[in-house]
Amino acid sequence: MRHVARMPRQGAAIAILALVIAACSSPAPDPSTSSGSTVPAATKTPDSAPSAHPKGVSPFASLASYLSHRQGAITAAVYDKRTGRFWVWNGSVRQDTASIVKVQIMGAALREANVAGTPLPADEQALMPPMIENSDNDAATAMLAKVGGPSAVTRFDRLAGLTRTTVSTLKYIPGSNPPLPGWGLTKTTALDEVRLVSRFAYPNSVLSSADRKYGLDLMEHVESDQAWGVSGGVPAGVTVALKNGWLPHNLAADSDWQVNSIGWIFGHGRDYVLAVLTNHSPTQAYGEETIQAIATKMFAELGPGSTRS
Repeated sequence: MRHVARMPRQGAAIAILALVIAACSSPAPDPSTSSGSTVPAATKTPDSAPSAHPKGVSPFASLASYLSHRQGAITAAVYDKRTGRFWVWNGSVRQDTASIVKVQIMGAALREANVAGTPLPADEQALMPPMIENSDNDAATAMLAKVGGPSAVTRFDRLAGLTRTTVSTLKYIPGSNPPLPGWGLTKTTALDEVRLVSRFAYPNSVLSSADRKYGLDLMEHVESDQAWGVSGGVPAGVTVALKNGWLPHNLAADSDWQVNSIGWIFGHGRDYVLAVLTNHSPTQAYGEETIQAIATKMFAELGPGSTRS
């Protein structure tokens, strides 16, 4: 949430990865609950239901030692378009969205206009860039009202395949002063967030090509101080469309942070969607470091010549 004060960063993700110890292991049989499990997509789309897969090693496996020593709870998922496979880490965990829910609100607005056969209304067009590019909370609250509230976003979520996401109906976050919007307490999973971003990244029946392009363009142009997260370790010349969220659960002490990042990475032989959710981080910067370490590893693991097909 934009008006929460940013904390100083605590070092580059590359430095963090020096601590990572390779710990490869076979995927567990239940991808919805097991660390480093695989969720195949038999039809090469992000729509397939989670199921076990006997082959391959998760790209999260070599992060096991590093993640086991990080504070807080961490869940992540990735969809590799080149191979049509999903991988999840702690896939059963649900966490608060904070501002990544703004992508759901955007999707709901675009879908409504498309179904109505009309352009996005002018007032919604004015709200969309500040909501996504600047993570403006007031713009998101106004847009949520215009699309029809939490129930309308829930309808979009179900169409988009977000089966374990619950949109918050709270007006404000309890105990926040000044009050923070309650939509930040929407509950989701990393796998649901991968499916959400995939609706923008790849052709589907939920969003039109024009709407997908519009949404991705906004996510490719988030303001520079919000371009951290799943962009970690990604070199220049690679397309990154992302949205981040951050919220201290302990508002009074400005601590116990929820820090999330979702996005699409395309270029240099890569084409994947990554979502990382972290809670109970001591600072926002600590959560960002965790996410960027994971992102750096994913870019390396999912490159050309990967054996994870």
